[in-house]
Amino acid sequence: MDKVIEIKAMTLVLGRRTILNIPYFSLEDGQSISLMGPNGAGKSSLMLIMAALLEPTTGTITWFGKKGKDQTLLDLRRRMAMVFQKPMMLDLSVMENVELGLKFRHMSRKQRERQVKPWLERLGIAHLARQRARSLSGGEAQRVAIAQALVLQPEIILLDEPFSNLDKETRNEFKQDIGRLLKEQKITTVMVTHHIREAMDLTDIIYYMEDGEIVSRQAVADCTVNDKFRM
Repeated sequence: MDKVIEIKAMTLVLGRRTILNIPYFSLEDGQSISLMGPNGAGKSSLMLIMAALLEPTTGTITWFGKKGKDQTLLDLRRRMAMVFQKPMMLDLSVMENVELGLKFRHMSRKQRERQVKPWLERLGIAHLARQRARSLSGGEAQRVAIAQALVLQPEIILLDEPFSNLDKETRNEFKQDIGRLLKEQKITTVMVTHHIREAMDLTDIIYYMEDGEIVSRQAVADCTVNDKFRM
């Protein structure tokens, strides 16, 4: 399989503190992985580096076989999408928020509608298309955030604790829908989570991090819900 991300001898140092120390890491096309570990382990920092939103202190990172300097940042970021823990919505309708990325790509209004509507339907929010996005419940807003990402047809999607602000019932329902869509689309996926059940339901490989380092790697097929991953 082709490597979509490859990291070698990478560190991230902020002030005098080493946030990350990753001798080697690679993510292959079509893989879905979870990053787990305690708060402060470096999970979100590693994800931001993968998303080309944070520059490491040392080491090399390649995306799709090329270093960052060998491709424009805009072109690179257009191949990826990130969903944050707290949805970031403009004071616009749901439809307008979801189509925003397509608008930046100079897509016509008719083309945007053709691309957005199927995703609103798949995520069960088509009835909210004209509603103001900032009036939505937490679960509805997170569905909009996922739609914003998937409508761009990314090759990689990065999910930073996407279910953490949801109640248990909403989380379980949402998790099932997102898992189905990601598998259907065969999108390379990286997810930060504290929940072993989420990792097992949505990804194939779990990396456990401590003190800025990857300390274990385990295939989900070999895990049970009782695995603590040293937590």
